[in-house]
Amino acid sequence: MSELRPRLLAFLHHHDTMSLATIGPAGEPQAAAVFYVADSGLDLYFLSDPQSRHGRNLAREPRVAATIQADGQNWREITGLQIEGTAALVDGVDKIAGVARLFAERFDFLRALRGDEDEGGPVALRGPIADSRIYILRPAWIRLIDNRLGFGHKEELTLE
Repeated sequence: MSELRPRLLAFLHHHDTMSLATIGPAGEPQAAAVFYVADSGLDLYFLSDPQSRHGRNLAREPRVAATIQADGQNWREITGLQIEGTAALVDGVDKIAGVARLFAERFDFLRALRGDEDEGGPVALRGPIADSRIYILRPAWIRLIDNRLGFGHKEELTLE
């Protein structure tokens, strides 16, 4: 196993939002920020409405790019990931249930949807969340950038 893989997993588990870039019908790029969870195989899962612009793009063209990084970093401490891969809807009741558990463990507001909080709180999210589906992003290539190891330091992992 690559030395890089455990560092990538640690980075993915430390962050929760990625910028997902998709390809529109005329080839135009489009980016959207989405919450994600990662599994031990470096696959990333995100919730989205299939009728969103990026959801419609993914139905036509599964190739994606993504970035994950912390906001407000000093240039000497910049760390982040660049990812290329494909994304698709997750199929299978067992797989969906397993990923839903990962989301509930990671995001308090999703656990709170089961409760009855006041209007404008988590209960207000029930409709949009109900319209969402789980997608998987399967990385084909990941680049870790870590300026703490030297300006422009990059390490790459190509996945099968």
